Amino acid sequence: MIKGQNITKLFGGNGLKCADITVKKGEMAGISGASGCGKSTLLNILTGMLRPDSGTVLINGVDISSLSEKKRTALRGNVIGYVMQKNSLLPELTALQNIMFPALTAKKSPDVKKAEEIAERLAITDQLGSYPSQLSGGEYRRVMLARILMLETPIIAADEPTSNLDRESAAIVRDMLIEANKKGVTVLTASHDPLLLESTDRVINIG
Repeated sequence: MIKGQNITKLFGGNGLKCADITVKKGEMAGISGASGCGKSTLLNILTGMLRPDSGTVLINGVDISSLSEKKRTALRGNVIGYVMQKNSLLPELTALQNIMFPALTAKKSPDVKKAEEIAERLAITDQLGSYPSQLSGGEYRRVMLARILMLETPIIAADEPTSNLDRESAAIVRDMLIEANKKGVTVLTASHDPLLLESTDRVINIG
């Protein structure tokens, strides 16, 4: 389902150097490596957020590196749900509105009941009316994950989804990713979290 070959992306001589990765349909895989080795860069390339300097990325046999920005954006709305490491919620929208927003941009019908059910499983029901600035770090990350789960994409990519979270919040995020994988979703995470990496089918070391 995901195949990257000879991927490089350099920033002033540093960065990702000649990475290869293959993730099968329905697999839960983890990307591991020292800080600064290029895990986030690789995930950004595999999700179409960045173009590699060289190499190819195939999603279901399609080379996404050659797609236009519009088509790569559509890919993230329909095929790949990406939980980024950086804060990405819209500050002017409530948590509930943020959760439903990507579904609207992907031209999918908004489903408030579904959003509320996902929020309940992520233990953020009481925060649905709050704005991002009012959320704790763990609540913020769980809202980001809920937003991706709303899309029901066949692939979920998550960049350090449990970093800087308390034990309870990290466990909730891990369990939701594992649950999604058990339902057939291909899950790819870049992480330092040993408990998350132990839960994957396979760990891919880079750097």
